[in-house]
Amino acid sequence: MKCTRKVSRLESFVKGFESGDWWIGIDAHKRSYAIALLRGDAQIHTWNSPADPQGFIAQLTRLGIRPSGVAQEAGPTGFDLARALTRAGIRAIVAAPSRIPRPVLARAKSDRLDCRRLANYAARGMLTGIAVPSEEEEAFRALVRSRQAVTDQNRRCKQRLTSLFLCHDLPAVPEMTSWSTATLDQVAQWPLPEELRAVCDSLLEELTAHTTNQRRIDQRLADCLSSHPIWDAQVKALCTVPGVGPRVAQTFLTEVFRPERFHSAGEVTSYLGLAPMVHHSGESTPRGRIRPVGQQRLRSLLVEAAWVWKTQDTGAQALYNRHLSRMGIAQKAIVALARRLAEILWRIAREQRPYYPMKS
Repeated sequence: MKCTRKVSRLESFVKGFESGDWWIGIDAHKRSYAIALLRGDAQIHTWNSPADPQGFIAQLTRLGIRPSGVAQEAGPTGFDLARALTRAGIRAIVAAPSRIPRPVLARAKSDRLDCRRLANYAARGMLTGIAVPSEEEEAFRALVRSRQAVTDQNRRCKQRLTSLFLCHDLPAVPEMTSWSTATLDQVAQWPLPEELRAVCDSLLEELTAHTTNQRRIDQRLADCLSSHPIWDAQVKALCTVPGVGPRVAQTFLTEVFRPERFHSAGEVTSYLGLAPMVHHSGESTPRGRIRPVGQQRLRSLLVEAAWVWKTQDTGAQALYNRHLSRMGIAQKAIVALARRLAEILWRIAREQRPYYPMKS
């Protein structure tokens, strides 16, 4: 009886307004949706439903309404709902949490209130949706990020091995800086007390497992690129830039997916968090600061690549020197060079062409 009564209330709310302007806000969770339906006369109705994109679309079809937009907040539940709505011809607005207006004063918070706010903001045009990747693009990005996580685990394991020798005042293995197969064999055979040998063997097993996993992911990445000629051509074009290897190229391509969606280089650098934010008030001198947005790993990779780029390209070195003479701080100068590198990578990915050396 309770479920039937809720459905009848919803149908009576919609009846007579089917052809009007509708906006929907959804607070999506793992098992349920909190849904707010905003009518053209500013009346709103809320209800809960199971987390089923196809079931929600079928419910809208039964009600006979065609919403102007369905807004949800980007979160851990992913983009399945947004992609299902797009396939059904319904406009989906996935808003970044940092771009959703927030009240100045602390107010009550609940799923019902959140979905109501989303519906109201969407109807007033106050929400800007983010780009939603396709299933293939999202899977490729997850694979690249998984490779990054394994690389970090591999590095931490090597650091723990080095710290073990240092902490217990043990003579370090001569090749411990290169970490080749010969190094691992030497560490495995190095004379150690029984307790430390157990710890060392455990770390070696962990390091071997990470290395094997890393190779497996590398092979899967190669297979993925070979099955997508456009992605493969873009990665190869990006690798023509001095200092940019396959990992930097793959990370850039997956994080800046569909480079043609950006209209200018400034949009790309803002998206990556490399564009300075200027705050100018009155007679004060405006100062640009880097805003910590975007994917932090890609930003750090671009900075590392910029250090190599400037040593292998005279034009990049000249640009770095100009930034350094003006700013006086090497860290700021290299970030400015990384911003220029991101712009070049974006243009190369769009045009799928090799790198042209910069003019000095």
